Amino acid sequence: MAVGRALPVGNEEQVPRTARALGEAYRAGVTTPEEALKRFLERIAALNPRINAFITVLKNEAEKAAALSSRRFKDGRPLGPLDGVPVAVKDIFYIEGVECTAGSKILAGNIAPYDSPVVRRLKEAGAIILGTTNLHEFAAGTTSVNPHFGAVRNPWSEGHVAGGSSGGSAAAVASGMAPVALGTDTAGSVRIPAALCGVVGLKPTYGLVSRLGVVPLAASLDTVGVLTSSCWDAAALLGAIAGGEKGDVTTVEREVPDYASLSARVTGARVGIVKEYFQDALDPAVEENFRGFVTGLGEAGFSVSEARLDGISEVYDRWAPIRRAEATAFHLRWLQSTPELYGEDVRRLLEQGKGVMAVDYVNAVNARPSYMERFAASMKGFDVLAVPCTAIPAPKVGQVTVNLGGKEVPVYSALNRLTLPFNYVGFPVISIPSGATGGLPLGVQLVGRLFDEETVLGVAGAYEARVGPFPHP
Repeated sequence: MAVGRALPVGNEEQVPRTARALGEAYRAGVTTPEEALKRFLERIAALNPRINAFITVLKNEAEKAAALSSRRFKDGRPLGPLDGVPVAVKDIFYIEGVECTAGSKILAGNIAPYDSPVVRRLKEAGAIILGTTNLHEFAAGTTSVNPHFGAVRNPWSEGHVAGGSSGGSAAAVASGMAPVALGTDTAGSVRIPAALCGVVGLKPTYGLVSRLGVVPLAASLDTVGVLTSSCWDAAALLGAIAGGEKGDVTTVEREVPDYASLSARVTGARVGIVKEYFQDALDPAVEENFRGFVTGLGEAGFSVSEARLDGISEVYDRWAPIRRAEATAFHLRWLQSTPELYGEDVRRLLEQGKGVMAVDYVNAVNARPSYMERFAASMKGFDVLAVPCTAIPAPKVGQVTVNLGGKEVPVYSALNRLTLPFNYVGFPVISIPSGATGGLPLGVQLVGRLFDEETVLGVAGAYEARVGPFPHP
């Protein structure tokens, strides 16, 4: 599929751009982690001034890790599928000794005293921490237009946003500056940029991955996720970071399967297509793309039929008090002492939380188990659900509203309205590329049952195998 235009980097030597291909190249002796890292650093030097995906590049630390990884491969004892794979990390995760700003002036000089568990686990798996990526300030937005570090640019069209809040991570992967990346997702912050940049974005079940050492937005909604160029890479990355963590009461102790095997039996998998709410107001190009995706599912041998999510039209009104109140509670000290340090859009959203009544917050929290049960019951008879990811393609940098169905709608809402319901109920969701319009990628979501990432990845991987990998810009 030819979309967009290339991002040339002079006469660079080619290096595999997926974790899987890198591992195969290392084992075959075609290249080494040190040689591969050098090429990724060259791409960052050439492209980051334009794309603005990275805030900090950890060149020295990465080179030391790559040298150790190269030695392990030379000795025939690699640690696993992620050994020697560079990983970009959203600048909201603690990396010991590295400044963690969460994309804000408020945390300037905030040096992480320890590794967050997910970063620690990646290091233990032999992955190379490449650097920290740009984001929407404090992860509180959907565009990654950051007033302090500059806007993250979409690699497919630099006048358009990369999506948010994990925009830097998505742009780094899409542009080939990193093979894989970490992000966080509170209302779609992994899936939205994945869709807009043409990469895979996985939001696991809430509680599968530890949030310790991650600057919170709304703690009971925040979920650590991954951004990659392929479903196999997403599965391998999830396998490295998933599992209970001592000291994190939100994580669940359960056996972590071999996600990278994509072992779920997906032949003839039953896919439910949800129309209500998810297809009420879409950009015509998004609507046409999604219809084509559904047709493709049927042609691929999946069983496709209409589904209905009980209570879906009520979810926003339940999600909003939690998102607003929890974010404002965390930020209240700074809102009172240094409000001028926030970007205007984030400060305005945080101020909204002051108006949330305690009774509305408690009712929203208490209603979650009921909605989880209702959604789970609605999924009976289906292996996954399929819904569009965003109502619009990537808007332009600085654009604040978009016309949908004859109405002016805030870009913020047009980008997260279709993703946030699954943060409220905590279900696992993957966004996969589904095509493009006007040179801009589009994505769709596949939703699974709680802790059934295997099926979600299996169906997504099977579809990807049929249509082939999405091209790079």
